[in-house]
Amino acid sequence: MHHKLDIHPIPENVLYINELSLAAKVPYETKQKTEKALTGKTVSDGGILPDDNVRTYVPMDLNEDNIKRQLQSLYNRLGYPDDENESDYSIGVGKLISQLEIYDQVRVARDLANATRKVNDGEWHSQQGIALARKMVEFMEQHGGNAECFPYDEISELKAAFWL
Repeated sequence: MHHKLDIHPIPENVLYINELSLAAKVPYETKQKTEKALTGKTVSDGGILPDDNVRTYVPMDLNEDNIKRQLQSLYNRLGYPDDENESDYSIGVGKLISQLEIYDQVRVARDLANATRKVNDGEWHSQQGIALARKMVEFMEQHGGNAECFPYDEISELKAAFWL
């Protein structure tokens, strides 16, 4: 799991997530610069953002249909997974996995009584999150590919994280 949300108290309407890569392509060249930008600090405060920077939060609806539709759209846009588009696929599916993790954690917080926890793992998952991860794995397995790592790494990551 990549994200650990601090969602107590549980937000009723809007959840603010400070994750630049989910909203759009990140304009920073390195992970270190991206992490510095996430602090929100401007140059005059010791950060890297311009002093006239305006930070906006982009509305993003996370639900099962939206995440599945984005996965289908990625495959429609990029075509058959191969070595040439492997990186684009990995980045796109990585964003969807991040969205799934956020969706799952909020679902757990909102309905802890129906959440599942593996004894040795310590992680909680919602029934909806597990079901959606399973559907994503099935979709990627059906569509396969001949790239060296994609979708196999992503499938393994989802299976391990969601106990599939």
